[in-house]
Amino acid sequence: MSIFKYVCMSQTAEKTVLIVDDEEVVAESYELYLEDKYETRTALTGGAALAALNPNDREIDLILLDRRMPGMSGDVVAEHVDDYELEYQVIIVSAVDPDVDVATMPCDGYLSKPVSEEEVIEAVDKALLVDRYQELITEYNAVSERLDILKQEFGATDTPSEITDLQATKQRLESEIEATRDELADSNIGGAFNPLS
Repeated sequence: MSIFKYVCMSQTAEKTVLIVDDEEVVAESYELYLEDKYETRTALTGGAALAALNPNDREIDLILLDRRMPGMSGDVVAEHVDDYELEYQVIIVSAVDPDVDVATMPCDGYLSKPVSEEEVIEAVDKALLVDRYQELITEYNAVSERLDILKQEFGATDTPSEITDLQATKQRLESEIEATRDELADSNIGGAFNPLS
């Protein structure tokens, strides 16, 4: 059973996956795989995929991207996403087996076709869980910084409610970070996620 199967629904309910594949039947298959956990959209060309990615209105969270398509390939789409510094998770899905070029490819995962439903769901779950972990760490650091500033200003004698609220937020974030890290712990990338010190 996948360690990512039980990603909290509250984290995935609002997530949207853009499926990009020039074979409509393949795109529809991925939609069926993901429809119980995620919102999905499809694009049948690289150009349509780029048109769907609006950095000012983040409705897409992850791109499931075919590597070999006529016209604009998935490689080019991934490069555009990277060049424009668009913060999307990108998982390449391709009949082309990965080669050393994967080392420099701007992607967060790589699946070799044919792929099973379980493989697609697990790859999407894992990528979004890593993304969630990174968001939590960023939020935790910002809260910690504000808390330190207020503690220096007010000291231990006077504790305004804002400090108490920030302390509660920090504790909640610590719990969420640890729970997310634990979900990632058994994966091949689990060692990269250390406990908070």
